[in-house]
Amino acid sequence: MAEIPKDVDQAEGKLENAPLEQAQDSASKKKISPKVLLGCIIGLALLLFLGGGWFLYKHFSAPQEEEKKISQAEEGKDTLPLVNCFVAIPEAVVNLRSQKPKGNILRTTLVLQIYNREDEQKIKEFTPIILDQVLSYLRDQSVNDLEGPGLERMRQAILLRINNIVRPIKVYRVILKDFIIQ
Repeated sequence: MAEIPKDVDQAEGKLENAPLEQAQDSASKKKISPKVLLGCIIGLALLLFLGGGWFLYKHFSAPQEEEKKISQAEEGKDTLPLVNCFVAIPEAVVNLRSQKPKGNILRTTLVLQIYNREDEQKIKEFTPIILDQVLSYLRDQSVNDLEGPGLERMRQAILLRINNIVRPIKVYRVILKDFIIQ
């Protein structure tokens, strides 16, 4: 059994030192075996080695892989035929939407750019449908809609409609040959 100190100062000293002595006793009892210590050191070394390898791979070989991907993409661009082919759509004359009694008239001629001469004949077969879609789109436009950035929006809208009609053929650009508003 534990001894009961007679003096209060002795009791406080023993109480303060007791947890310290118990911790030292338990630490001396729980020694780490050399095999566990060696395993931890090897694990840390392996972790550092793998981390360094990953760092080197990401910082020194990744740019080369990106260059390969870019060069492959550029090679893919070269597979497109370099032949520009233009298909003219007949002149379209349209009354624009207006609140005035005497409305404005738009006269335009469109040219479509494609990259395959074989598709030219197929697009010419769709000319009546293309012309119908262009006319119906333009009838819904006003003079204000076709000014400034509205002209580019019109080109994009017509291009989208044409590509929907002639799918799987791809039209790359709509060129305005004539564009007269009277």
